[in-house]
Amino acid sequence: MSTPSRRVMLMVLHPAFALTGMAASVTGPLLPSLARQFHLSDAQSGLLLFSIYAGMASGALVCRGNYARILLAGCAAMTLGCLGFPWISRPLLFPLAFFYGASAGAAMTAVSLFAGRNYLARRAATLTLLNFTWSLGATIGPLLAARLLAVASWRAVYSVLAAASALGALAVAFTIRDSEEIPRATRETTGLRNLRFIVLFALFFFFEVGVEWMAGAWFTTYILRATAATLTLAAAASALFWGGFLASRGLTPLVLLRVTPGKLLQGALLVALGAASLLIASRMAVPLIAAIVLLGLALGPVFPLALAAFLDRARHTSDSRFVLFFSGFGAAVLPLVVGDVSAHSGSLRIGLFTAPVTLLVMVAMLPLLGVSRRIASPVLPSMEHAAQPSGDPLP
Repeated sequence: MSTPSRRVMLMVLHPAFALTGMAASVTGPLLPSLARQFHLSDAQSGLLLFSIYAGMASGALVCRGNYARILLAGCAAMTLGCLGFPWISRPLLFPLAFFYGASAGAAMTAVSLFAGRNYLARRAATLTLLNFTWSLGATIGPLLAARLLAVASWRAVYSVLAAASALGALAVAFTIRDSEEIPRATRETTGLRNLRFIVLFALFFFFEVGVEWMAGAWFTTYILRATAATLTLAAAASALFWGGFLASRGLTPLVLLRVTPGKLLQGALLVALGAASLLIASRMAVPLIAAIVLLGLALGPVFPLALAAFLDRARHTSDSRFVLFFSGFGAAVLPLVVGDVSAHSGSLRIGLFTAPVTLLVMVAMLPLLGVSRRIASPVLPSMEHAAQPSGDPLP
């Protein structure tokens, strides 16, 4: 692969990946504005989040074959989705939200799998840097939303994302070229062992990404109701959560020089459980913000550490699309659960109890995954992700 060079392609992949992080993370800060514009209850807001994140999960399933073409199609489709939001009527809101999510999810997953396929010699380092870039985009997204909400409106946010997506599609069309992959046979990926292997990790990532995007999606609304903050400040508070992701993912390679991946994963989940509990118990702005930052710091390395164990034993890069699909589906389901519980109980605080309960289940699952046995290094981002995956988004 000489023309264009691998370095040139990375120069395009990083901004494209950051863009998917922005597209995934702006939903939470914009949720109060969208709810007001389209007269949505908490349950309907949860359904809107479900539509976007279910779309992101579904976008992961199409990622098989030529990842460069999928990335191009995802960026182009995301342009159309962003252009549609400011002009649609309510009956079209949920279908468009699904389309927008599927576009971002396809592009997000395509970048991860393209790098995993084409940068074998330095795959861990390459994907770790991409992971950091995605988190940077997810941090910038709420800051962009907060700024544009202060000087313009929520429509301006989607207009900016549409322009960025169009530029991304043009850059991808002229630079990104994919190669073929030779499958490998491993002891862990045959027969019933392979089924159990995929199901356990898929379930774990369902919970993990679901918690990420539940937090990122509902924090702005929660802070508005729990404190006297303005909409702009509440939207900016979501950036603190993604900023925690950014910081921890940047520091994770250094921490792994002294701590084993298994112990780091276990410790991160326990800290996240404590932060989620503090978030529910707090009623003042300062401890709320501290809990948000701590939760972001703790959750940041969880997905890449666990997914490193999966990829270390996977037969084919595209096999991970099933795990990414279920992780993205978690990003769709758990925010919906929060909205439904909030609507029936009359309290968003009660709905957010879903977070510590889910984290407790994840801690209990660690022995079943056997992640302490072999984890090479953190390699892939959340939904946001993807699906993410971020959201996580979800990714």
